[in-house]
Amino acid sequence: MKTKPRIRDTVKRLDSALAMVRQDRWQLAGLRSGRLVVLAEGPGDGKAVEPTERRVQELTPLARRALYERRAVSISTIHTTPVGGVEDWELDWPTILYAPVNEPGLRPCGLLILGTRAPHWYEDEDLNYITALAGTLTTFVAAAIDPLRPLTRAERMVAYLLGEGLSGAEIARALRIDRSAAHEAVGSVLRKLKLRSASQIADLLEERRTESPPISLVAKS
Repeated sequence: MKTKPRIRDTVKRLDSALAMVRQDRWQLAGLRSGRLVVLAEGPGDGKAVEPTERRVQELTPLARRALYERRAVSISTIHTTPVGGVEDWELDWPTILYAPVNEPGLRPCGLLILGTRAPHWYEDEDLNYITALAGTLTTFVAAAIDPLRPLTRAERMVAYLLGEGLSGAEIARALRIDRSAAHEAVGSVLRKLKLRSASQIADLLEERRTESPPISLVAKS
């Protein structure tokens, strides 16, 4: 499969591109079910990695604002991390920048997050650069968080028909294949998506169509 090399290449290019701006840590995450799925991250020293297991984390108020407004949002303070306890870079570092991953006019599918350990104020030139960079990642992030990603093109067709409520026999007629092939395809789709029944696919597809942060939960300035 070419998926892994493509991910590594994208992460490597992103890490190099982010060397152009001040940052001590960055993170690229996709949006799913109102939370973030971490796809890649780097410590700011050219050693970016793709997590072995994708973590899911909650959205901060500033992240929700960036998603809702569809623009880069940053906060800079003279805050210093308190002594003791476990450091949470998004909450404890003095400068955090969130840039929505989306094409102009479309809802975001993820976030590019940058942070600095010392207070830093991003100039408009930096914000424009990060916004443009985040936009170029749209196709990559959308594909990475696509719940139907494990499926082949033929299996995706089966999944969509299942989502519309068609039975195995109806799918066989619609795709002009025999019933045994249709039932085998349905079983393959359910196994790959780790679903127990065909009825769950409709919910999965609906979530895929309507993915966006709830407006009522967005922090307003």
